Amino acid sequence: MNGTEDKGKFRIDFKILSILLLLAAIPVLLGSWWLFKGYESAYLEMAGNNLSESADTALAYINSYLQNQIIVVAGLTEVPVVREAVKKGNLDLGKNLEEVRKAIPAMENRWPKLERNSPELKAILDNEASKFLRRYGATEKSFREIMVTDYLGRLVAATGKTSDYYQADEDWWRESYGDGRRGSVYVGDVTFDSSAKVYSLELAQPLVENEGVTGVIKVILDVQDIHSLIGSVRGGPSATAALIHAKGTVISAPGYSILDQATYPGTLEILNARERGRRYFISSASAPSIFGLPDSRTLNNFRELYPHLNWMLVVTGTVKEMLGPLPLLHRYFAALVVGIIVLTVLAALILSRVETRPVLEQDPHLERL
Repeated sequence: MNGTEDKGKFRIDFKILSILLLLAAIPVLLGSWWLFKGYESAYLEMAGNNLSESADTALAYINSYLQNQIIVVAGLTEVPVVREAVKKGNLDLGKNLEEVRKAIPAMENRWPKLERNSPELKAILDNEASKFLRRYGATEKSFREIMVTDYLGRLVAATGKTSDYYQADEDWWRESYGDGRRGSVYVGDVTFDSSAKVYSLELAQPLVENEGVTGVIKVILDVQDIHSLIGSVRGGPSATAALIHAKGTVISAPGYSILDQATYPGTLEILNARERGRRYFISSASAPSIFGLPDSRTLNNFRELYPHLNWMLVVTGTVKEMLGPLPLLHRYFAALVVGIIVLTVLAALILSRVETRPVLEQDPHLERL
């Protein structure tokens, strides 16, 4: 009777259960690792797309800023006193043009030595157009210098004494003058301006009458406003924007000064990603960062508008900051799984020893009975 009951009982072999649990631990850990890695990849892809959209937005900010400045300068070309100064400067064009041209180098040579109260300098800096430009420049803090030339490139009005009198040998003047009929808008790259003593960019536009270009106006724009735009861009936790030259020199980025002429880290990888048309990528650095780039169409449109601005804009953040607590959560989850399995195995081993131990010690006297 007892034998039949023993055969009908369901027994758990806790030693075998312990082995099975240990074997199950490997696929559980691998599975959790795969799930978390898959989620990390999906999250980084989402973060990369967000950074790329932020780069699009930042480039749109810069484009809007430049377009607004172009409109403002276009308004200056229509101011009557400015146009009158140009018209007065062109009065001698009806004389012997060859003699007029020969007089330019002589004035250019005397220019650096001219004192502020000299008649030649006072005629330029104290006319009504220059007084207006100084008043206007005081209201536009980003306008560090404004100058106006006549048809030949001679200075006719300015907010202050410039480094040169003759401007027609400058790239900005030649491009803005163009073919002499309509001219074009010129926006130059960020450089150090020796007259204004600041890092700035040049913005030039022609003054046009019915007969064609009569003069050119140039404004030196302080790049501080661009710094402010770049500094205001955010694409996620600790993500920052950077505006750099194609060769890698930093124009504007948090923690960098344009005076240092530093090379932005990861420039080569940024160039490779840009050539391949990628929207984002993860750097190969020991502490990797994720870089978001503007859409290639947006970037190409920007280059068409400003052919002299061979700029790259990126929004970047470290992978560690982007993922936040996710890697730590992964480790905690793995530790929890391992802990549960270890405790279960220990409990199974203890129970197996309890089950195999007799309830009563065998008594040799009972065997005799």
